[in-house]
Amino acid sequence: MNANRQQRELTTFQIRNIKILTTLLANDAVCDEIIDMLRDSELEFFNLIDKIKLLEQKINIDEKTSLLKFKSDYLTNIVKTASRVYDGSVKKDFAVSFVRFDIDDFSRFNNTYGHELGDIVLKKIAMLIKESSRPTDYVIRFGGEEFDVILPATRLDGAELYLSKLFEKIPRLEIRHNNKTLKVTVSAGVSFNEFNIDKTKISSTDIEKQYENMQCAADNALYEAKYLGKNQYCIYDSKKSEEYSKIRKLYVK
Repeated sequence: MNANRQQRELTTFQIRNIKILTTLLANDAVCDEIIDMLRDSELEFFNLIDKIKLLEQKINIDEKTSLLKFKSDYLTNIVKTASRVYDGSVKKDFAVSFVRFDIDDFSRFNNTYGHELGDIVLKKIAMLIKESSRPTDYVIRFGGEEFDVILPATRLDGAELYLSKLFEKIPRLEIRHNNKTLKVTVSAGVSFNEFNIDKTKISSTDIEKQYENMQCAADNALYEAKYLGKNQYCIYDSKKSEEYSKIRKLYVK
């Protein structure tokens, strides 16, 4: 693994800690206590996120895919947890990437091979996405053949690395039917946002609104991926609003 690839895999918190340590080193102010404190804060955040997600999994699971059901407050809980962990620190912005997946031509697949096989496809894709995600990522069945993934502490380069690995696995997925091997593809749209985690400025209403905006942005990018030939992902670009509007008109009736 080369240096650039390693850098892309660093979390937002690890990058932040490196910057802090670099500044402290320049001023000859690093000690074991500071290093331990930075490490502990990072571990605390991911442990809390993992516990919150485990609680959600006990009460909010989609029976067919074993993924989380959609809820509007997932991101609110994540951002508020980051705010509690990093209260008083120099860190004020928290990076989150969001991905929306859609199984390509799923309706035609259902109509051709039957709903029973369609359910098998849903379960296999859901499991593949879940297995490719981190324990702290939120993997959600949004509805029908659409799946969402919330990637906490992840910038776009990290989201792209995650997707590139996942899109390498999907072509190897095989669905057996009447002695035939069927192939399935997915398309995805990606959006990104930074949330202010200053406790005095956090608003649940604002976070939920930003979450809605992230979903809308990822949805537009997803439609672009479909338009460009499917079996790929696209990243939302705010400069393409007119183009997205034209593409959506082709698909949304």
